[in-house]
Amino acid sequence: MLTFVKDKDIALSSADAIVNASNGIGYMGGERGIIIRGNGVAESIHYISIGRVEELSKAVCRNKGILGYSPGSVFITSAPNLNCKYVIHAVTMRFPGSKSKIKTIRTLLPKIITVAEQKNIQTVAIPLLGTGTGRLSTSDVLYIYKEFMPKSKIHFIVYLPQK
Repeated sequence: MLTFVKDKDIALSSADAIVNASNGIGYMGGERGIIIRGNGVAESIHYISIGRVEELSKAVCRNKGILGYSPGSVFITSAPNLNCKYVIHAVTMRFPGSKSKIKTIRTLLPKIITVAEQKNIQTVAIPLLGTGTGRLSTSDVLYIYKEFMPKSKIHFIVYLPQK
């Protein structure tokens, strides 16, 4: 199932899991991001969680090695101080600020579905991956979502960009 939400903050979602468009090293805003809320999904999760999700994310990435995760990878953390149980980190770029590739989003969707099914997650809040910092086309990403998500038993709540 697919539901669209407009002009809402994904970090406040009460879905079972929130998908974070992640970089491969787990950075989500640093010290400054705890005090000042940034515009992106990672920054909002970081701010609302008071930095706890970033701590977990960076630790998981450090365990992967010096370069962390490559684009197209997925990892999961708990979600301290958020309304959801988990954060599914979908690596859309290796390092913060990089450009994403549409083929990476196509690779990520089946992995997100698999992780959600393995954790018995019923509802997943997901942004339009790669369309913020990653600079991908909204329509291209929506096309991929409409291709993969309706085939899943998971209820996806797609958060469209805030104005």
